[in-house]
Parts: sequence; C-alpha cells; structure tokens
Amino acid sequence: MIRGYTEDEFGTKLGAVLSASRPIHSIEYLKGRDKELETIKQSLYAPGRHVFVYGDRGVGKSSLGQTAAVQYQSASASPVFVSGSPDDTFSTVIANIVTQALRQPRTESVKTTRSASIDMARVKMSAGTETSAVDIADRIRSIGDAVALLEEVAEKREGNTAVVIDEFDAILDAGERNKFAALLKQMGDRSVNVKFIFTGIGKSLDELLGAHQSSYRQLEQVELPRLGWDARREIVQAAADAFEIELDNDVNWRIAMVSDGFPYYVHLITEKILWSAFASDNEVSQIDSDLFLHGLGEAILSTAGELKRPYEKAVVHHPEMEDLVWATADHEDLIRSLDGIFQSYQVVIGKRADGRQALDRSRFASQLRKLKGATYGAVLTQPEGRQGLYTYTEKMLRGYVRMQAEANGIALSGERPAPRQAMHVGNARSGYRGPSIPRGVRTGKEVAEWDDSNP
Repeated sequence: MIRGYTEDEFGTKLGAVLSASRPIHSIEYLKGRDKELETIKQSLYAPGRHVFVYGDRGVGKSSLGQTAAVQYQSASASPVFVSGSPDDTFSTVIANIVTQALRQPRTESVKTTRSASIDMARVKMSAGTETSAVDIADRIRSIGDAVALLEEVAEKREGNTAVVIDEFDAILDAGERNKFAALLKQMGDRSVNVKFIFTGIGKSLDELLGAHQSSYRQLEQVELPRLGWDARREIVQAAADAFEIELDNDVNWRIAMVSDGFPYYVHLITEKILWSAFASDNEVSQIDSDLFLHGLGEAILSTAGELKRPYEKAVVHHPEMEDLVWATADHEDLIRSLDGIFQSYQVVIGKRADGRQALDRSRFASQLRKLKGATYGAVLTQPEGRQGLYTYTEKMLRGYVRMQAEANGIALSGERPAPRQAMHVGNARSGYRGPSIPRGVRTGKEVAEWDDSNP
C-alpha cells in the first residue's frame, strides 16, 4: 500500500502525474523537450510562420504540440485541438476548427466569401441556433473561403489563437493535405492572426505535405526524436517523488532501457508499477526490482493491441523466432546490419543458459528475412537502397519487444560477444563480455551511476 491515499485520491493524482493514454498539456510534465519547445515558441512569434512537428509514432508529438499551443494561446480562450482521420477533407478540418474556435463565446455570425462569386454565405452560430461542422464544410468551396473563415476567427477571439492539427498524416488523400500548404501561404499574405501547429508521422515534411516547396518558408520543421536517457529517468523519478516513494536507481535505468525512448512505455510501465505498489498488502517505501517486474508484466498486458499483433504473428506459432526477434531490438541504433543483429542473437542465446543451440549465420540470415513478410508480422523492413541493413517497420514495436525480453529475463543493452583471446585463455562462464553502455551514457561506471549529463 501507499500510505495516506484512498483509491480515488491515488488514482486521480496518478492520472495527473502520468499520461500514457492522452497527450500532455502542461510544461510541468513534459520532460526532455525544452529545446524543441523553445524552437516552437520562437517560431510562432514570427509573422506568418507556423510549425510542423514530425517523427515516429509514440515519440510525443501530440504532447509537444499541445503544450506549445497552451503556452502560445492567450488566456482569454483555449487553444483549438483537432485530429485528422481517414475520411477527413480540407473542408471538414477547417469546419471543425471554426466550430470549436467560435463556440466560446458564441458569435452572432461567421461570414465566408465564395471565390469568383459575389454571393455571400452566412453561417449562423447565435446563442439560439447552432450550425454543425458539416454544414460549415459544405460552404467552404475554395482556399479563399477557408481563409475568410479563419479571419473571422481571429477577429472574434482576443489575442493569440493557436490551432493544433494532430495526426495530420491520418488524412489519406494527399490532395487534401496539400491544400493546407496553399492555405498557409494565403494566410501569410493576408496577415491572419491564427497559428497552426501540425503533427504527423513521417520522415520528412515532403511525405506529409506534398510538393508545395514554395510554402515551406511558412513552416518551421521540428523533427522529434526518441526521448533521451535523462528525460526517461526524470519521468519515473517525478512520479515516485509525487508519492514520496524511494526509487531504486537500477530500476530507473531498467525502465529507461526497456522503454526504448518512447514516452508511452515510460508512462505506462511507471503507472503499472505504482498501481502494484498501491495494491500491495504491505506498505511500500521503495520501488524495487520485484515491483518493476510485476508492473512490467501488467504493462505488457495493457499495451495497445496494434503494437502487440506484429510481435505475436512473428513468435506465437514460430517459437524458435523469439530469440531472433529479441535480438533485433538490441542496441540503440534504429538501423542495424545483419552482422550486428547476429551478434546480438548470440548474446541472447548465451543469456538463455538452457543449452539451446544458436543458428549458424546462414540459417539465421534466412530466418531474419522472414520477418519482412506479412506471415511473420512484417516486423522488419530494409531502408530503401541499403542492402544488408534492417530497421523496424513500426519503430514503436521495438519498445514492446524489449519489454517482452526483459519480462523473460533477457535484458537488451547492446552487449557483444567477446573476441577470441590472443593466448587462447578460456573466457569465464559464457565467453561474453559486459554491456556496451548506451550512447550518451558515461562509461567507466556501475549501472547505478550512469549519467548522461556529464561529458
């Protein structure tokens, strides 16, 4: 148990400190993103400039975008948050923005001008009547109509207005996405005081916005990487501190390694650990290894289904593939060579310590290639034009694979088999040397002393 809390009090406080299921809005809980947040803040001050945050799934794009919007938005109103979906169009997204922006307070009318026409369509949004976003979308016939609507939004709302379009990549029609590039250019030309923050999964802005290169000067591009080591540890430490519980330093490092830098996993594992502590029959004063393993098991069960399925397809009916899949998630590098993965596989087999025989390199390479196929979950893909290299199709799956390995007693930390001894002296126990410290973490220390804040 955790002394001093009812279940309701504990759950409410835990939900404020950790956020595995929704984006973070408060800068207090946004860890490791100070540089990106400052870049966004400075960019939004520039007239006509907007922001596009892109990167892999699960790295915290929504949290960064929404926290930045809260910072920029004037206190007289709330930021506008909308999300893209497969059936959305340019018009439906703009309509959703206008509907949300003008509900507080309600306005007498919103006026749009149809381009190439003197006909004026008026969208009533008085206190007595409501017009749905669908109705507004029907009246948006051009980019000019959308700009006119956003001009009305800027006029009706005092101060700065921030709009976050989350999951922009979910809008399937590239032509509809491309319209936003033209929108930003016209907004800049007409000095519309509304700022957009887009978020999307992708490797570059070209993937998400299309070929409007001339519009890129209106956009500050912020590529978001995985969380650094210090930030991962800060999240866990802050949660423990909130409940005045000591945190074993090695446990904190294990969470940092298993999470693979994805905030979702850091929050989820820590949440499950703390619930385990609360449910314990004994009073808990420290988060130790036992609580970590129990919480990790619960986190695996709670992980989103779409993240589990590729792993399950790869190993459930092919148990001999499990060691191989775990080996792919070893090391910090996202793009790895066949030789590197094979070395990790040898370490995994050695850690098993159950007498199982490792595949030879030829057989291993053949099995590894199967992980690119749908039958085995399409876990891996090969970077375009880079033969012999592999990366995860869904980068966030790496964290789940690490969690599975850790729960089965296999810590993935970038270890390598020891080279042959020059004097042919037998290597003690398994013939493997100690772990390679992850990049950014200082060497020459015990795990409990790792710290990437020092040179």
